[in-house]
Amino acid sequence: MLLMYTLMFLSFITIFVNGFQWIFRFDIYNANYISFSFISTILYMFTQSVVMFYLIGSGKKIKELVIEYKLDKVFYEKVIEIKRVLFPALTINMLIVGTAFVLGGGVQTKVISKYWHYCIFYFGLFHYLKVILLQHKALTDNAIILSDLGKKINLKD
Repeated sequence: MLLMYTLMFLSFITIFVNGFQWIFRFDIYNANYISFSFISTILYMFTQSVVMFYLIGSGKKIKELVIEYKLDKVFYEKVIEIKRVLFPALTINMLIVGTAFVLGGGVQTKVISKYWHYCIFYFGLFHYLKVILLQHKALTDNAIILSDLGKKINLKD
């Protein structure tokens, strides 16, 4: 989980800094705002994929353990609820950030106004703060479920 929190922090910071690069046009380690957009967007997408696949994988394992040890299905229903709350917001945020990235190319080719890009970018950035809070709650709730499940299994053995 420490890896996921580190990735969330780094991806937020790189996207945040990239937003200022677009406005103030400065370089970071010889990476202009266009190059840094690639880096920050790839890191962001990787981070969100890691969080999603962690929750998918742990949910699958919880389901298998519930079936194997004939435990109460409440454990798995809690996992489904976590996914029901987090995944729509996370998916929408990935769409918004991806759209902002693509619109950045449109701004560079002068096809669209930079203000459209800025609005979508900052909306996505602020929405990402909400998603980070949802991810934190999802990860802590998932850890509690795994801990409770482990206690139940130890009692059965």
